[in-house]
Amino acid sequence: MNPGFNGIHPEPIERHLKPLLLEISSGRYQIGLATDGDADRIGAVDPSGRFIDPHAIMALLVEYLVHERGMRGSIVKTVSTTQMLNRLASRYSLELHETPVGFNHISALMMREPVLLGGEESGGISILGHIPEGDGLLMGMLLVEMIASRGKTLTTLLNDLMAAPDIGPFYYARVDQSVRPFNKKTLVTGLMGALPPALASHPLTHVSDRDGVKYTLDDDSWLLIRPSGTEPVLRIYAEGRTEAQVKTLLHEGVELAQRQIAALS
Repeated sequence: MNPGFNGIHPEPIERHLKPLLLEISSGRYQIGLATDGDADRIGAVDPSGRFIDPHAIMALLVEYLVHERGMRGSIVKTVSTTQMLNRLASRYSLELHETPVGFNHISALMMREPVLLGGEESGGISILGHIPEGDGLLMGMLLVEMIASRGKTLTTLLNDLMAAPDIGPFYYARVDQSVRPFNKKTLVTGLMGALPPALASHPLTHVSDRDGVKYTLDDDSWLLIRPSGTEPVLRIYAEGRTEAQVKTLLHEGVELAQRQIAALS
């Protein structure tokens, strides 16, 4: 065993999976799957070589578990996870919980009530009847089962879900900004005290400081500015209805964060 993973970053995200994306796009495969080192996180690749992120995986699995398996339960997601889960919860009349980042918050709810699916942006996902911890291997097998059961490609299944007017489309991106050490609580207080009337030309409908500051807009897009819990880094997340909107949200999020960091000087 090579504890250095042969020089490969053991994180199943798009920028670390170029060889897998290239291999799957050869046309010989229906799906590509990747996990991190201890296999609690999952990433997937469709037959065209497109990376399928955890947000899409969670949305696909909720729809499959409810519609095909007839399973019920609440949905638990972290603040940095897709709004598609909120919309699926509304479609199927399921309770939805939003927690701070960290699977421990999801686990706590899974041990207290029947949770259909719990997951976070980083790819940790678990389901009802399984352990209260992320399991990338099980999620990969469920994706394969879904493809076989429905007789459709992963590409088609995701495109169908994104085209459903009550669910999608949604696009997601994140940027990390290295900054000098700062007081996280003071930064959050400053952001909450200087709320913009709108972001990406959409008015705010809700703002939360549960874990960082999350701005939700009138079209269900959102921006999250969240200090890292372990290093002097600001994580800025955005989900929007178009890729262009996501870029605008990230740009405006960086500007908001930089103004507050400067004000702390």
